[in-house]
Amino acid sequence: MNKIGIHFGYFNTDWDTDFIKQIEQVKKLGFDILEVAPGPLMKLSKEMRKEIGEFAKNQNIELTFSVGLGKEYDLASEDADIRKAGIRFTLETFDIMEEMGGSMYSGVDIGAWNQTYSYGVVDKSPEIKRSVESVKEIMKVAEAKNITFAVEVVNRYESSLVNTAEEAMDYITKVNSPNCKILLDTYHMNIEEDSFEKAILLVGRQLAHFHVGESNRKPPNTMGKMPWDEITTALKEVNYDGAIVMEPFIKMGGEVGRDIKVWRDISQNATMAEMEKQVSNSVKMLREKMKR
Repeated sequence: MNKIGIHFGYFNTDWDTDFIKQIEQVKKLGFDILEVAPGPLMKLSKEMRKEIGEFAKNQNIELTFSVGLGKEYDLASEDADIRKAGIRFTLETFDIMEEMGGSMYSGVDIGAWNQTYSYGVVDKSPEIKRSVESVKEIMKVAEAKNITFAVEVVNRYESSLVNTAEEAMDYITKVNSPNCKILLDTYHMNIEEDSFEKAILLVGRQLAHFHVGESNRKPPNTMGKMPWDEITTALKEVNYDGAIVMEPFIKMGGEVGRDIKVWRDISQNATMAEMEKQVSNSVKMLREKMKR
């Protein structure tokens, strides 16, 4: 049975948070995974991070790591110093993951988040080449630490590097590492792919992580527009046994609302209790649909 998780940003206004409280919260709601970001954890002491990791382990909650690289860490930058900074940031994250017992690293991890490099230009191969060279350096450490580096396929408005499953397959072929895999996300697929099923089947066993949410970033919902039967059937067809992690963002305000671009109250003034009930229902729906 696939583990079901949720991104910690769903519950927060800002990225800094009480991770112990978040672990308790997702455990209560029936999740197996809390997906976290490296930035807030880098501000904590090594002892605090170990405490969080041990608490998660004792609660049987797995921690997965998702990043949106800032422009100062852009692995595809023309500036070699910026690329080196991005490599250092990623390897520091790997050290933190090792401290906390994590092994899945994903997100906008091959170039800067909310950065489109080739606007108005027909050839993005120079950016891809620089990104691949950076990631090849990173993969040496990922392989040594047994960390999976999942390349997220994101929409054209958040990155111009890898927008489709086909482009992701080409990218990881260039990297050529057994630890470099793919992350598909239903929110982005809804914008870029012709077919959810065909994209999942194309990636097949290279799919290492899977993000889910409605087209408006609400939690997975049978009342929404996403074809969950098609999606989950395709996942089962490729024998996907990895995590399914929700990334809903429905509240305005703060760092989270600003960075995710939530410009209206998608929650319709929902209380935290109501938000918790929504994602708890989503867990049940996904578990039911992923039954084999």
